Amino acid sequence: MIRLKAALACLGAVGACFVYDHYRSQLPDWWRENGGGIPYVVFWITFLFFLLPKRRYILPMCISATLVTCLLEVMQLWKPPWLTQIRSTKLGAALLGSGFVWDDIPPYFIGGFVGYLILFVMVRGQEPS
Repeated sequence: MIRLKAALACLGAVGACFVYDHYRSQLPDWWRENGGGIPYVVFWITFLFFLLPKRRYILPMCISATLVTCLLEVMQLWKPPWLTQIRSTKLGAALLGSGFVWDDIPPYFIGGFVGYLILFVMVRGQEPS
């Protein structure tokens, strides 16, 4: 049952990314430019939890997903030709980003916190694992 909940949360995060992308032009400046990082991190957290649905891994998963996402942001400063080519595709840009922006970092931490809250609520009342 917990894996099903994790899959639904993961799909919900994907849906949130699509909704964000669709309505992005109508959002206030900060949300329009940076808000997509929140569901992005939530997606990775819920995906990791789907793969390994253990309560004891929730905090490490949330911290890891947040830090890796921040690392991917900083890695956008590195522009080897092969990576630039990957980033030039829509999928590559969605997964790896296309340009470093400091303002993208806070939404990743917000997404890490939101992901933690989602998993915390999801496992509340279940036997520790």
